[in-house]
Amino acid sequence: MKVPSIFRLPKYQRFEIQPRYYDPVKEDIEKRTDRIRKEIRNQREGNSSESIREAYKARRGSNRSADLFQFLMIIIVGVSIGGYLMYGANVYFALLLLIPLYIILRRRK
Repeated sequence: MKVPSIFRLPKYQRFEIQPRYYDPVKEDIEKRTDRIRKEIRNQREGNSSESIREAYKARRGSNRSADLFQFLMIIIVGVSIGGYLMYGANVYFALLLLIPLYIILRRRK
């Protein structure tokens, strides 16, 4: 007979695991068919080496702008720290003058 209680007691939970079926042959066949389908699709669309070159060129262009922005941010932080050490807080006012210049250059594009 169960004794009534105001506390909730943990109940017995049974661990169940359902095994997965792994077929290496089937997986190998699927990989091969996917690769062959991609090759056929690339042949229909054109030369695959040209599309690879174009993808790398596009990627390089986007990386250049990000690299330039990071470089400029490092320069600005370095100049602000160095200027603060040499001239004091007046350097930050000079750097504030660069913000409108940055906005003008961004709007030109």
